[in-house]
Amino acid sequence: MNFLKIAWFEYHRRIRSKWFIIGTFGMPLLILGISLVTGYFAGSGAGLETKHFGLIDETGYYGSQLSQALDLRYADREFAPLDIAVSVGEFEKLQSQFDALVIDKTLEGYFVIGADFDRKPAVRLYARNSSNFRLTEVVEAELKDILIQNRASGLNLSNETLAELFFDIDVDYYDIGAVEERESDELIADYIAPFIFMFLLFLGIFTGGQLLLRAVLEERSSRVIEVLLSTVSYNDLMGGKILGLGLLGLTQSAIYLIVGLLAGNYYGLSLITPTIGALYFVYFILGYLLYAGIYIGVGALFDSEQEAQQAIQIITFIAIIPMVLWTVVIENPNSPLVNGLSYFPLVTPFFMMIKIAVGETTLLQVILTILLMIISVYGSIRLAAKVFRTGILLYGKRITLPEIIRWIRA
Repeated sequence: MNFLKIAWFEYHRRIRSKWFIIGTFGMPLLILGISLVTGYFAGSGAGLETKHFGLIDETGYYGSQLSQALDLRYADREFAPLDIAVSVGEFEKLQSQFDALVIDKTLEGYFVIGADFDRKPAVRLYARNSSNFRLTEVVEAELKDILIQNRASGLNLSNETLAELFFDIDVDYYDIGAVEERESDELIADYIAPFIFMFLLFLGIFTGGQLLLRAVLEERSSRVIEVLLSTVSYNDLMGGKILGLGLLGLTQSAIYLIVGLLAGNYYGLSLITPTIGALYFVYFILGYLLYAGIYIGVGALFDSEQEAQQAIQIITFIAIIPMVLWTVVIENPNSPLVNGLSYFPLVTPFFMMIKIAVGETTLLQVILTILLMIISVYGSIRLAAKVFRTGILLYGKRITLPEIIRWIRA
């Protein structure tokens, strides 16, 4: 059959390309490298700077105590991310001086500890912006400890008594029926794995979609499409391209899952189960076919890739929603928001992949979303075929929305 020949041609041509090898193995390595490097810099403090704040202390006590506490907190670091210069006095007398230091950017801002801090433990912050809110949490925590110590001394409570009253509780994680505690590495892997599955699904679907769009635009702009259509039908040409580039995406996904399986076995982590692997391919195929219809339809409407990319931006922005909400899905997989979005076809594969990897979905939900995707794929491919048949040979004419609607209704 002609469409199988076209599919094999597209698959064989692309898989032999050096860019397929670079993209398949280079992209994950690049992402991993960036993650490791940025993680190292974040942990080592490289790229950070010391934030200089002032402090007006009306009590004449808590400011110096806070300064000492911060020195102890950052004693083992190469530099302190927070430096506070303490001035004892009344706010009204010192305000203009500190305002001037903030305006000329000598200070990021300044804190004010009121004279009644013992009775009303509140601190005011005057700053140029609110980007340093994490550092203010450090100030709050240290002042709270100092205030507790001060009140304990007033009540004649010893440090031993305080230690009995204030302590941390560790939570040990166990699998159901297990006798050994889970390692922290396993917990982190379980948390990150759903995002990885969703990201790989996203990468495979949109890589195939972009290749499909470029293939149509290249052949259309070079008029090769006219030669092809003189020997094969519209449906064979469209179906062959979709199938060939879909097989390329399946190959790429299979490589990723095999590498993930081997890596998990090496580290003793069972991240990829047969169920997850099977459903991954199901949602990949359905998601790819849905977006393939959209991409090939858009490719048939435009003469240049720039115009086509602008037209496809809205769809791309919608598909990014799961990338933004992945932590929400992992932590609240059965919330009304997540369940509702799971039935929106453009993002269904991505949301469901996270829910499946987390283990928080039902067989009924899987069946319903698969049926929904099948119906959506049918509609997408059918509409794309009508647009492709009519628009693929139109050159130099700006196609309007009413015309597209007429093609679809025909």
